[in-house]
Amino acid sequence: MSDLIMQLAGVIQRDIDTLNEVSQNVANANTTGYKASRAFSVLAPVASVSGGPQSLNAIQTQTSISTEGGALQHTGKATDLALAGDAWFALQTPQGAMLTRDGRFSVDNAGYLVSNAGYPVMGEDGPIQVSGGELKVDGAGQVRIDDQMVGQISVVRVDNPLTLAASGSGIYEPTVGWQPAKDYVLHQGMLERSNAAMGSDMVKIMEVSRHVETMQRALSAYDSMLNSGINQLGKD
Repeated sequence: MSDLIMQLAGVIQRDIDTLNEVSQNVANANTTGYKASRAFSVLAPVASVSGGPQSLNAIQTQTSISTEGGALQHTGKATDLALAGDAWFALQTPQGAMLTRDGRFSVDNAGYLVSNAGYPVMGEDGPIQVSGGELKVDGAGQVRIDDQMVGQISVVRVDNPLTLAASGSGIYEPTVGWQPAKDYVLHQGMLERSNAAMGSDMVKIMEVSRHVETMQRALSAYDSMLNSGINQLGKD
């Protein structure tokens, strides 16, 4: 197959990857704690066979997660918690420790504070038991029941937020280390909304869709030109 056809097909595939990411953002514009993802192209460190410059085939699509904070929404529910600043809640899952900004917490049958997916919210000394009284959580994450301190919510910051991997349901896998967070405020009775920018994402969808259409027309035109050339050679 022609190198140009392969390159045009690669450009179309990268556009499709971008559309997938932006469409995911639009679909989660109202999802609590959702962090928008962005697709970008990088030049893969692979030398060409001839030793010359790299072609468009060496360009790959990668994604990164935007860690910008979303707007805070008041709910008044004691178990709803929201973070402002460079910080994440830590959850105990069967796959290991995971992170989230989705503070739709509740109390399970055993009296522990758990995430919307049912995973225990980690404290500095393990899962936090909060049943049996009035729950109060201060801005630093200290948890009290009827004014008696019962634990400290583990709030962490990631060394490199760009390496976070989305695992679904508002949960993110830290592929690098993390440290205790310092620059944050925890709000009780509030939730963080998605940080997806609906307006710019919709514009991006239209831009990329038009670019895909242009590339498809170019691909079709070049394919027709090749067919005409081959037919002409057959006549000669």
